Amino acid sequence: MRSFLSCAARLWLASCALAGLLAAAPAAAQDVKIGVLYPIKTMLGQQGRNGAEVAAEMINASGGVLNGRPLKLVVYDDNYQPADAVAAARKLLSEDKVPVIVGAINTAVSLGVTQVAQQGGALFLAAVTKAPQVTEYDRAFRFNPLVATDGEVFNQYLKDKVKPQRMAVVVENGDYGRSIIASMKGAFGNAVVATELYEILKQTDFSALASRVKSANPDVVCMAFSAPEQGGSLLRTLAEAGVNARRCILPGSVTPSLLQVAGPAAEGAFTMDIWAPTMANETNRKFVAAYQAKYKVVPSKVDFLGFESMWVLGQAIRAAGTTTDTAKLAATLRQGTWDSPRGTLRFPANQATSEKWVVLEVKDGKIVVGD
Repeated sequence: MRSFLSCAARLWLASCALAGLLAAAPAAAQDVKIGVLYPIKTMLGQQGRNGAEVAAEMINASGGVLNGRPLKLVVYDDNYQPADAVAAARKLLSEDKVPVIVGAINTAVSLGVTQVAQQGGALFLAAVTKAPQVTEYDRAFRFNPLVATDGEVFNQYLKDKVKPQRMAVVVENGDYGRSIIASMKGAFGNAVVATELYEILKQTDFSALASRVKSANPDVVCMAFSAPEQGGSLLRTLAEAGVNARRCILPGSVTPSLLQVAGPAAEGAFTMDIWAPTMANETNRKFVAAYQAKYKVVPSKVDFLGFESMWVLGQAIRAAGTTTDTAKLAATLRQGTWDSPRGTLRFPANQATSEKWVVLEVKDGKIVVGD
């Protein structure tokens, strides 16, 4: 009996000691969940998500946020559809309990997500969309320049360097495309001899469109597209139709994915943009190196915007010391100056602003910085 009691006592003491050690051990750092919405079945959507993932990995590797807590991305597919985006955004807020949503490419999706964020008091970082209405909500921030800003910078370059005499404009059928047509007509007047609209993601045959463009006899064709799948097909069809005009592509669409789809038909295409993978600053070098190591390709504009929006968010969370107080987080973003692969970034009126613009052109199958 004495032996049995002694054994039992020893076991009890050991279990108590183990419980004490477990109680004294620090708890694992709880993840900081961030909602991410992109059309991830498309090339652009995958790029946005990939960029966000690289940023989160770099932030976590450098100590995380809020006393070492790692970022965890909760990713949903918006399918380029406002209804799907709204449903996903509501799920992120109500079920996943995220205080911040990052992403969105097209206008209708971004406006739907903005509305949900406003209703739920969440922060929304619109990474790729150019929708002007987004920043009417004080906790929504836009990273891509407005179409008007793109137009002002790019149109001036076209006037000074390209000097088009007969211009055709080919854009997607929607608010974005129509605003480009209005901008081009305002800047170039009667030099715009043809305008064409196509259906985003739905249209695959551009032969009739290319025939009409050829008959207008332009010396420059300016194009804009959200999906590189369609942009590449459009460039190929114009080449096959014998359209010999210079290819002017609106900012944001000259990407490695476009070159992959378009092949030789992209040769000579040119644009201007806020970022290039060859920009010589330390953050850009680290981003490009990390992206290439993970995905084995050079990042494109949407990869960059996906990265930048998450990278800046990480800095803002550290500075504000919170994710749940989204009003404080928004104020911190507006008041601060932030590090980005494109250089120093600020948010006057909730719009990301920097001083960097570069000319890009396709030469020998590669995107290079031009004159």
